[in-house]
Amino acid sequence: MLTFATRLDSIDRSNLFCDLLHLLSEATEWAEIPVRHNEDLLNNELRREVPFPIGRGQVDYLSPHAKTNLLLQKHLVRGELPCSDYVTDTRTVLDSSIRILQAMVDVAAYKGDLTASLAAMELMQAIKQATMPTQSPLLQLMPDMSKNQIGKFLSAPQMPNLRCLGDLIVLSDSQLRAAFGSLSNDSGTVDKWCQAVRALPPLDVTVAPGSIIAMSDVDGAQKRGGKSKKIDSLNGLSPLTQYSVVVNIVRAPVKTAVKLPRFLQEPGQAYTPRFGKVQYEGWWAVLAQGDELVAIRRVSMQGLEETVGHESATARSVKLMFITPELTGPYTLKLYVVSDAYLGLDQQIDIDITVGEAQMAIPGDSAFISKEQMKEYQ
Repeated sequence: MLTFATRLDSIDRSNLFCDLLHLLSEATEWAEIPVRHNEDLLNNELRREVPFPIGRGQVDYLSPHAKTNLLLQKHLVRGELPCSDYVTDTRTVLDSSIRILQAMVDVAAYKGDLTASLAAMELMQAIKQATMPTQSPLLQLMPDMSKNQIGKFLSAPQMPNLRCLGDLIVLSDSQLRAAFGSLSNDSGTVDKWCQAVRALPPLDVTVAPGSIIAMSDVDGAQKRGGKSKKIDSLNGLSPLTQYSVVVNIVRAPVKTAVKLPRFLQEPGQAYTPRFGKVQYEGWWAVLAQGDELVAIRRVSMQGLEETVGHESATARSVKLMFITPELTGPYTLKLYVVSDAYLGLDQQIDIDITVGEAQMAIPGDSAFISKEQMKEYQ
């Protein structure tokens, strides 16, 4: 991740998705991707079939990194590959790409770079779904649905005020069947589309006040394990003090008679039919203050048993820590709950806090913790 860490500040912010894709392709892990005899000619032909240029200036089409870039872009646009060797190489690239992207998210988060972190998360979503983020998120569910059909579906009377995939998930079975039935008379196709929708995770996110946190001071150094005290409100917080909020992420299945696709055999398994390898639902809980990322936690939904109905909802809870500003007054933190598997299901929540005069103290040794130390603490 040395390349990513050193180049993060200089990448093109106006086209982050493209630049992060290039940085992903330059990872040292791809050095062993084979470039066989005459494949440089194939690579030169493939560059005309992908949306982004391979690089600036002259491109070496014998480079495994250039080939990796092409394979990833062909995967994102669901393009045909010239031979079986390229299919095998794509599987190899996809297998390692998720681990590298996770590291890219971690590096960007450590630097407090909110924009780059969210862009790297979006790139992971796009790769898992083999869908460009500029396309309708419905394409990740219904790959055989044309753009005209998607437009007709969204304008159907059963789709009032449909703003995102989250609104689609909560529709009843009869509403879904009626809307899809207006596009196809084939019951098998309608069933397949309904199954894809029911495979999506309906998520309820709530935020609650956490604690005021102190750090113990041992030999002049701030150490983990200081005392904390639960708070009931995010109003009247002390300035330059560390607090936490509790984020509850609840997966509450919608009541439905639609059976899930056969390949979704395990609790928490994600609907990624074009990735080629089993993936599990995961979420990032990201806390930001302005343009700065101040806290991040990864939440895995793997292994969550569930039955139909909100009464059997399964949940995860995480704490995110932040330091209040020095000046008193109202502030707004932003919580991003970002999927690592689906495009169009992310949520953003405003968290209003008020900083007042310093008034709350925790008995015992305590010391101020810097933002750099807080990242280590989390």
